Amino acid sequence: MVVTRMAALRLALPVVAMVAALAGCDTAQKVQDAGRGMDKARQCAALVTDLANLDLSPDSVARAAGNADDAARKLDERARNIDQTDVKNAAQTLADRLQRLADTASSSTPAQREQAVRDVTEAATRLASACNIPLDQVISTG
Repeated sequence: MVVTRMAALRLALPVVAMVAALAGCDTAQKVQDAGRGMDKARQCAALVTDLANLDLSPDSVARAAGNADDAARKLDERARNIDQTDVKNAAQTLADRLQRLADTASSSTPAQREQAVRDVTEAATRLASACNIPLDQVISTG
């Protein structure tokens, strides 16, 4: 009987150790996920700060086009240091669209400028979604 209890104890100890290790892994994963969430929030906040002066309301498109080049450069530079793939891709796309808006501002038709603004708004919507924030925190459209 003593031998059976000892054998059972020998079998139980590795199982208990494995359960404890798995519980530790789960906790470590939760901490790591929380850290990634904080990094993502920090990176998104920095991107939003770079876009603070971007107003795409109809009466300020010309001014927005003037600011678009500067915003595009800031976003492109910041996007290089972002480790969240969805945020990085959205920021780079928005930077590209802003650069197009800046490039076409002076030599485009009103219809081309409107399309460029729609493209910027679409890219900004994608960034807002990746950052889980409302669009009006990324750009002003109205």
